[in-house]
Amino acid sequence: MRYNVYISDLACEQYDKFLDYIYRVLLNSQAADSLMQDFDATIGILETQAEIFGYCKSERLRKMGLHKIHFRRHRYLFVYRIKQDSVIVEGMYHELQDYENTIE
Repeated sequence: MRYNVYISDLACEQYDKFLDYIYRVLLNSQAADSLMQDFDATIGILETQAEIFGYCKSERLRKMGLHKIHFRRHRYLFVYRIKQDSVIVEGMYHELQDYENTIE
C-alpha cells in the first residue's frame, strides 16, 4: 500500500530545533546534512511500509494508535499514526528523550 505522509506542526518544529542545534551549537553542517538525508529516507520508508512497524511500548500510546520508526543512521525516531491511506508524523524525538511521557 502507498501512504501519503504528513508532518505535523510539532514534528516540523522538533526537526528544525534538532537541525538548528547541530548547525549553530555543534557547528557541524555535515552532520545536519546527514540527518536531513536520513529524515527523507525515513519518510520514504513510511510511504510504503508504515504498517509493518510496531506500536509504541507504552500502553497509553498504543491505545492512541501511535507507532514508532527509528531512523536508520541516527538516534532519532518518528512517532506516527496511520489513518486509511495517510501517515501522520506526530513527533520527532531523539531516542534518549522520554517521549512516551511527553505525548498527551
